[in-house]
Amino acid sequence: MVHDDYMLILGSNVYADPVYNLVYKPDMDSEESVPLFTLENCDGSLLLTTEIRDANSEIIAKIDKNKFIQINENFDAEGEIEKGNGLVLKKKDDGTVIFNAKITEDQYVEVTGTFYVRGKKIYISDRTVEINDVPKKTVNGIDMHDTIFVGTCDITITDDGLKV
Repeated sequence: MVHDDYMLILGSNVYADPVYNLVYKPDMDSEESVPLFTLENCDGSLLLTTEIRDANSEIIAKIDKNKFIQINENFDAEGEIEKGNGLVLKKKDDGTVIFNAKITEDQYVEVTGTFYVRGKKIYISDRTVEINDVPKKTVNGIDMHDTIFVGTCDITITDDGLKV
């Protein structure tokens, strides 16, 4: 890792890689998976690509390499991923933050948000990963926290926990 590469903190663990692909896979026996977000350490900056949907599977926002290419009129977007409070998506009516990607004071990437995939609510943050409000604390079937994973750019959320 070079100086400009950021490590991802997710579910109380740290991941060190130039690219992070976070996907949800409902069935580990299937090839089918749904991308949640991609983060790329690229030329000294951090690039985010994601689609954020509501509980009805309607697109709230599409972000392609840090640029909002689509946003629902009921939501506001502000900021930049590498500055201040980061890239923030929130409801216009009450200010509720739906998604936030930022660099922490100690130079980690922190992504917090709620993703809806096939009727499931997936909440991710630096300290927890939840599916339908149930914490998923295992990585590869083992209860882990405060662990650093290197060379694991593909992170899969399953109904049983995370797989790297």
